[in-house]
Amino acid sequence: MAEKAQIIPLDLPGAEPISVMFNPNEYTVSFEGKYTGEDDKKQFQIAETPEFKISLFYDTYEKRRDVRRETMKITNLLNPKVAGKKTKKPPSCLFVWGGYSYRGVISKIEQKYTMFLENGTPVRSLLDITLISDKPQKKVELDRGKEACRKLWIVKSGDRLDIIANEALKDPLKWRTIAAANGIINPLGFPSKNDFGRTLVIPD
Repeated sequence: MAEKAQIIPLDLPGAEPISVMFNPNEYTVSFEGKYTGEDDKKQFQIAETPEFKISLFYDTYEKRRDVRRETMKITNLLNPKVAGKKTKKPPSCLFVWGGYSYRGVISKIEQKYTMFLENGTPVRSLLDITLISDKPQKKVELDRGKEACRKLWIVKSGDRLDIIANEALKDPLKWRTIAAANGIINPLGFPSKNDFGRTLVIPD
């Protein structure tokens, strides 16, 4: 059975991980470089991943039940409740799938209904979700200081993420950390020919 992508609410007590109905065909991660200075005096400061977009497909036609019963598990995160009461603080969420993870706050959801029962009940839906980066303060501070001196690794033939993690971080199990930090979508297929010569950032 294929591993299901999940959206995990991080600071809603008792909230369960939300598994998607069907794994996505694609997702988009935007990267943004922060610089200081002007013109030829520009200096690199930090790279951020401020926005993440994903499209999810839901279909409950065979069960002939309202598809919103499934999609509301995600749409309710825009109007969260803690201990049965509404809260103004949006929950941080973690999208996890195939060794990749993204932490952020859901800023926008567009839901399109594409199939209905005879009585108008929607049974098929496309859910476009946008998350914006939500780094903990400690991580922000690291990015401003210590993280600016992160290790770099030039990918060569024979490298694997667990080998890189073992040599750079003395722990082969930290390969997921390296994959997430560098946006590696298919860790099992890494490195491909296009990855040779690529520079990886090795987080502390």
